[in-house]
Amino acid sequence: MDRAVRGGHGRMSADAETMLAQRLVALDGSRNFRDFGGYPAADGRIVRRGRLFRANRLSRLSADDCRRLDDLGIRTIFDLRARHEREADPTTWTGDHLETHVFRPGHKRRLIDMAMDYPPTEEGAHRLMIDFYAELPRTMAHVFGEVLHRIADGAVPCVIHCSAGKDRTGMAAALVLAALGVERELILADYALTGLTRLDTGDQARAVLRDGSRSAFHERFGADAIAVMMAAPPAYIGAALDAIDASHGSVTGYLDSLGVDEAMRQKMRGALLQEQDREGSNS
Repeated sequence: MDRAVRGGHGRMSADAETMLAQRLVALDGSRNFRDFGGYPAADGRIVRRGRLFRANRLSRLSADDCRRLDDLGIRTIFDLRARHEREADPTTWTGDHLETHVFRPGHKRRLIDMAMDYPPTEEGAHRLMIDFYAELPRTMAHVFGEVLHRIADGAVPCVIHCSAGKDRTGMAAALVLAALGVERELILADYALTGLTRLDTGDQARAVLRDGSRSAFHERFGADAIAVMMAAPPAYIGAALDAIDASHGSVTGYLDSLGVDEAMRQKMRGALLQEQDREGSNS
C-alpha cells in the first residue's frame, strides 16, 4: 500500500514527494508524465502499475522520450485537449502501434470565460476553480464516459493527457480510480501530486486562454491569483466529487449514468487490479 498518501483531511503527508518520484516517468519533454497505479482498491486488491498513465501535453518529447514510452508498452493515447490546443502543439510521439482518441469539445464555458465573472483576487481565483471543477462532471460527461468504456474494453496500457495534465486529466484519472474502487482520500492525494511537479505556465495557458486573450487575462488577474489557478489542492477535485454526489447520489450513480455499470466496473477490476504481495506493498 502507498502509505505516503495517508494524511488527515485529504492532505498529502511529508512522504508525498517520494510517492511522486516512484510514479514519475523521467522524460526530457514532459514534467508530469506518471503512473497512477499502485493504490489500494476494491476487495483488498491494488491497481496494477504500468497500465494507467497521466500526463501533460506530449508535443515536446525527444526521440529518447519516445523510445522510453514505447518501452512501457503504451498503446492508447486519450488526448483530452480541444482542437486548437492539438493544432498548436501536435503530439510528437507517433507510431503504428499507437491508437489516439480525441474528443469533441465538452466545456460550455471555458475557464477564461468563467474567470471574468469572478473577483481578480486569490480568493476569487479559488472560488473560480472550485466552481469550474464542479461543472466538469456535467460538461465533459461524454468524454469521461468514452475513456472509461474504452479502458474497460482493453485499451491499456494507456495515457490520459491534456495540456497541463491537471484539470481534465485529473478528473478522468479520478473517475478511473473510483471505478476501480479506490477510496476518495487516495483519489484526492493522487490528484494533488500534480502540485509537486513544476507545472509549465505555457501548458496551463494553452488550456485556459483563447488566442489573443492572454494579455487581457493577465491584466485582470495578478500573479498570485494565477498561481491559485495553477495549483492542485485536493479541494479542487473534491469539488467535482461533491458535485457528483449532489447530482447523482454517489460516484457509483454517476458512473452508472455514463453506462459504466457494475458489470463494466467488474470487468475493469479484473484487468487492472491485482492481489497485494505479502508486505501489502506495490511500490
